[in-house]
Amino acid sequence: MGVKASLTGYVELTRPHNLLATALTTLVGWLSVGIFSQQEILNPIYPLLTVCLVAAGGYVINDYFDAEVDSVNKPYRPIPSGRVSRRGAAVFSLLLAIIGVALSLTSGMLTFGFAVFNAALVFAYSYKIKEWGFIGNAVVAFQGAASIIYGALALAEYQGDVTLMKYSLIPALYAFLLLLAREIVKTIEDFEADSLRDVKSIPRVLGIPAAAKISALIIALVIAISPAPYLLTGYGYLYVALVIPTDIMLAYAIAVLIKLPSKKNPMERAGKLRSLLKVSIFLGILAFLLDLAARYLGLFPT
Repeated sequence: MGVKASLTGYVELTRPHNLLATALTTLVGWLSVGIFSQQEILNPIYPLLTVCLVAAGGYVINDYFDAEVDSVNKPYRPIPSGRVSRRGAAVFSLLLAIIGVALSLTSGMLTFGFAVFNAALVFAYSYKIKEWGFIGNAVVAFQGAASIIYGALALAEYQGDVTLMKYSLIPALYAFLLLLAREIVKTIEDFEADSLRDVKSIPRVLGIPAAAKISALIIALVIAISPAPYLLTGYGYLYVALVIPTDIMLAYAIAVLIKLPSKKNPMERAGKLRSLLKVSIFLGILAFLLDLAARYLGLFPT
């Protein structure tokens, strides 16, 4: 196996496209504190590196634990294909996490503690928690929201007032709920695979109809709270302009979920719906981020 193939394999393990989304959500937290508290907005490079490195370490260790399953279902992945050894992946994962956590010390001890907790949770999820059904779904959703909270906490502690992180709570809640709904939809898609691994997912414990209803209710809650950032916390027209199409997509997702149990091939339909929700999540995060960025650039008053 050549050096180039090996290096490509290591990069692939970190899932760069997911890291981009992670960086954007971290910026949402960072900017929300700076904009709405009217504090100085410093260079966010260290918080971005911390979150991205810890997340990358989590992706790598997930492939480490999934190597045997991937050898059957995804033989093209870096470890099953032989481009990266399991030992190499484990060492790489630990290095990424350690460097990321160490960088969190630039903000303070609370931020460092939060980084350590999340790094441990990422590794625990890959090792065991993902087999615990809904708890695993909630952990994945929390990890997505935690990047927003971390970005806010890092700047708030650096500024000497951790209460400023309150400005990140609404976008963090928005992200958590959307990610949780998407994870439940994914368990419908993975129903057969989870049966083989005896994962206690909601569809396996309560049935596919119940899982579809729970996901639909969570999405409906997201739509219900979507005006709150504009009405209560100072987000502006740019947020509204992006959240309206997001809500339309989410309303469509609810309609699909209501009919899903009665359709043929509900697992295949759930896979398509999961992709739609992924787009909705990205657009929803952009609604927060672009509104904040516009204020940072002076395009709108703070």
